[in-house]
Amino acid sequence: MANKLLWQTESSATLMSTELNDLPNNASAVDGADYDNATNQYRFADFELFLDDFDAAPDAGGYFELHLFYKLDGTNYCDGYDGDADADSKPGANTLEGVFVVTANDADQRIQLRGVPLSPYAFRACIRNKCGQDLTAVDTHTLKIFPYNEELQ
Repeated sequence: MANKLLWQTESSATLMSTELNDLPNNASAVDGADYDNATNQYRFADFELFLDDFDAAPDAGGYFELHLFYKLDGTNYCDGYDGDADADSKPGANTLEGVFVVTANDADQRIQLRGVPLSPYAFRACIRNKCGQDLTAVDTHTLKIFPYNEELQ
């Protein structure tokens, strides 16, 4: 008998919203609260970045980076700086989980990043703006997580 792969999905959660307001080009924003994957223990997640508007059209080839700062010891974030996971954090290659590529127009954009592996620790998300333009100061930019597990039967 063949095995069957079952998907266990969880409701989505908004990780970031107001943190993305007025995000300048070449700057980062860090989630103000933990996502507790130490308890949830999801293995994978899809992410959705919704960008309501830009100050002007992004550059061709512009993008946003998704970084995850894990609390491996349950206390300090691995944020490349002082472990506080705040505005001083230094996202780098070891925290990069994926890239949201934007189109070169200033209309609303909803972009997905699929199949990001998760570790069983609490973390904070970080978005780094590399699109050539600032985000507007509206409250409708969001980063959402859609966590899930696989079960082989």
